[in-house]
Amino acid sequence: MLFWIHLVATGLFLGATAGIALFTVPRAARETTAVEKRASLVRTFRVYDPLAIALLGVMVMTGAWSVTGFKQSLGADYASFAEHLAWKLALAFLVVMSGTWVTFGIGHRLVRQQEWDEPVDEAKMSGLLARLRGAAWTTVLLTIATIVVAARR
Repeated sequence: MLFWIHLVATGLFLGATAGIALFTVPRAARETTAVEKRASLVRTFRVYDPLAIALLGVMVMTGAWSVTGFKQSLGADYASFAEHLAWKLALAFLVVMSGTWVTFGIGHRLVRQQEWDEPVDEAKMSGLLARLRGAAWTTVLLTIATIVVAARR
């Protein structure tokens, strides 16, 4: 059961993050003013931010819980699994860091700026859209790499 929870959380996180890159950023880029672009992004990030953080938490906790039990069952054979596990954990760490940067470093800031009615600079908004697109795709690719490494077990 724990494996399926882990798998579903990973799939939902991957899909939601790909949605940011595939749909949210292009939709915002089509808006005419920086204020409209931010408002477009904020509509998505009000849902994405808490969802992504919760899914990352579920992924980390279910993964850690699964590995703990698996380590015990391997006993002395754990050494052969440890190298594989180190790669997966390194990639998972990068997924968490990249994913939290998308949510807290970009999304949460945009939501707060919108709520506080802060002014929006057109040039900065264009740069932000480019960073957001890159960060979302980086997170997607890291998540896929983690899945590939995990599947080779």
